[in-house]
Amino acid sequence: MTKMDRNTEPKWDADIRETIARAVHEDYRRARANKSQSQEPPMAEWDELLDYLKESNRQQADHIFKKIHRIGCTIHKVTKRNVTPITFTKDEVEIMAEMEHARWNIERLRNGWQWGEKRDSIKKTSPYLVPWSQLPDKVKEWDRHTVRSIPELLARVGLEVRRDEA
Repeated sequence: MTKMDRNTEPKWDADIRETIARAVHEDYRRARANKSQSQEPPMAEWDELLDYLKESNRQQADHIFKKIHRIGCTIHKVTKRNVTPITFTKDEVEIMAEMEHARWNIERLRNGWQWGEKRDSIKKTSPYLVPWSQLPDKVKEWDRHTVRSIPELLARVGLEVRRDEA
């Protein structure tokens, strides 16, 4: 992992980025395992996943730095002890969940998706391509779940989220 420098865009080392992206994807699959969309392309195992969906998970992994920075936290490599995952406050979760939804919207729009009444991976339509304020709470909860799991995802690769001591 490169150092989180406030003047440059931080980046994961390639192997850590891939590990985090895979963990993001597995967490998504677990969270949606009993839903009706289990045969949808995003539910495939990593090795069978479409390239654009793999890249989506990688971009989500990359965006973790921005979310963590926004709430005044930093990411540190831990080597001489076990990682102690923090629990984000309700306000921190809300800030980062809204950021994740905005990131997702931008990613989808750049890839040709449009708003549509039904989600359709082939036609690239989704009823969730709307601002955060217009999302149903159950859909907001998907993004909240995503950001709540960041400390555990990072712990898998020996990284710890810490609040700034300012």
